Amino acid sequence: MIFDCHAHVGYSKFADRLITAELVLEIMDKSGIDKALLLPTASTGKYYNGEQMLAEANKAPDRLIPFAGVNPKDKNALNDFEEAVTEYGARGLKIHPVYAACAADDEHYVYPLVAMAEALGVPVMFHSGDAPYATPWQIGLVAMDFPGVTIIMEHMGFDAMVFTSAAIKMARKCPNIILGTTGVMYEFPITAAVNSIGADRIIYGGELPMNNPIHEILKVRCAQISKTAQEKILGKNLARLLSIQD
Repeated sequence: MIFDCHAHVGYSKFADRLITAELVLEIMDKSGIDKALLLPTASTGKYYNGEQMLAEANKAPDRLIPFAGVNPKDKNALNDFEEAVTEYGARGLKIHPVYAACAADDEHYVYPLVAMAEALGVPVMFHSGDAPYATPWQIGLVAMDFPGVTIIMEHMGFDAMVFTSAAIKMARKCPNIILGTTGVMYEFPITAAVNSIGADRIIYGGELPMNNPIHEILKVRCAQISKTAQEKILGKNLARLLSIQD
């Protein structure tokens, strides 16, 4: 099973179009992807709310799993997040510190959201890899301050090797950090991550539909890791994290 942790719906400035579940499903079918997390786009600063995310996910509820997305600086962020989970079935929260111009470890804006995630029992996903808002060290501080919350560090530091190395080090120090592979430059950081923390805390992502997920799948397939590790990263780990039968 391939379970993608990174598919978007909503209007994207990068794609210059409204992304729908139908488009995501079309790409999933072409790429052999069984399930995907649906994340609201953040590039415009306007996020799909819980009701909109659920409506998109309900177009294929056995394959699409909604996450909430909020701007931490929005005055309604806490209420919107709680409502998305309790009323509309969101399974976690995505925070994009860069688009929000808000540091990942901001104690005023971000920490209350992470505390709510802990109360609700859901994970928090952070975009990582961009200074000054989303470095692995900042996300690592969040994980240290909230050891009871599963923190998904998506992009694993992204395409800068200094950040990728830092992401792996933070995950080694913080057992509640999950590393997402979306957008890593090559396959060898995946090998390095498995060698450092094992395969159980790494999940694959494809950045649908802006990116061709085949490239991202091949990075996992080409990494110098076992077939069992590949299967965990490509789907089993995320299914286990969300208690979804694979």
